[in-house]
Formats: sequence, C-alpha cells, structure tokens
Amino acid sequence: MKKLSFTCQSQLDEEREKMLETDPDLAELMADQFLLDYQKQRMMEMMAKAEKLHFGQLFELDGSEDFLNAIDNEDKTVTVIVHIYQKDVPACDAMNGCLITLAEEYPAVKFCKIIASKVGVSKHFKKEGVPALLVYKNGQIIGNFVQLSTSLGDDFYSSDVESFLIEHGLLNDKRCVPAIIKSKEDDDSDSD
Repeated sequence: MKKLSFTCQSQLDEEREKMLETDPDLAELMADQFLLDYQKQRMMEMMAKAEKLHFGQLFELDGSEDFLNAIDNEDKTVTVIVHIYQKDVPACDAMNGCLITLAEEYPAVKFCKIIASKVGVSKHFKKEGVPALLVYKNGQIIGNFVQLSTSLGDDFYSSDVESFLIEHGLLNDKRCVPAIIKSKEDDDSDSD
C-alpha cells in the first residue's frame, strides 16, 4: 500500500509540473507565499476541527431510535461506522474487539454496534448476514458490507479491519499526511 502511495504521489507531482509548465500564470499563483501560507493555515484549522470531535470508544446502540440518532445527529464531517452483530457468533465477537481497538486509534470516527434483532432485520440476515458494517457520513450511507466473515474469516485482527476500511476509502490512512502539513511539521522540527 505504501509503495502505491509513493507511486501515486510521484505521478501527481509530474502532472503538477507539466501543468505549471504549460500555464505560467498558475505557476506564479502557486508560488505566491501568501497563498501557500493561507493553504497551510486552512488545512491546520480543518485538522484541528477534526481533532475536537473525539469519540474514542465503541458505543452500544439500544434500538432503532438510537441507531437513527447516532447517524442523523452527528456532525456532517464525522464518519459513523455501525456494526450489526449477533451474540455468540465468533466473527461478530472478533469484530467487536477490533472496533474497540480502532475506536481508540481513530478518535474522530464514531464506532457503534447494535444487535441485529434491535434493528428489525430478517432471521436470514441474523444468521447469514452478520457481521455487517454500515458506514455513514453526513447522514448518507457510504459503505455497506454484509457477511464480512466471508472475506475476513471468523478470527481476524484490528489491523485486518483497518486495512479493509482504508482500502474501501472509509478510514483515512494515518500515514498519509497532506504534503502542505508535512512541510509545516518539517519546518517546525528544523527550528528545534
């Protein structure tokens, strides 16, 4: 995954260089220090806002009303991941353990779990569809994964679930820091 990130970054850099070579006005604008400082400041503000939204735990939802409130009453920038599970299903137990760990690692993401019978799913879904993850942002579903034991097995680790969610674009890879922020962090460490 890291190798692909580097490859994509270099291709992006090449495209940016070509664009700057063909449009001198854009090159001048991109080199403007005021604009670069503004971009850095704005990015830092957005990251600070994301850090203020702190969950850090796996929330148990007690019924369909809690389920709807967990999604609809959340800030539009927050990703809400809901695990639909059944008790005494090994893959569901593993998923709950993984989500507890991920909730601590991704405190800006709201992780929830709810027993399948409390959201009114069919008997077939309770037996064959769990564990299931539903992912929401701004009240809209952006990810829907059922019968995850098919792809993850019955015993898996939080790193497996994390990779799965990153691959599907539902969690941000913590190793990917915007270049504008990375250069700011490098500047700060140089001044020490």
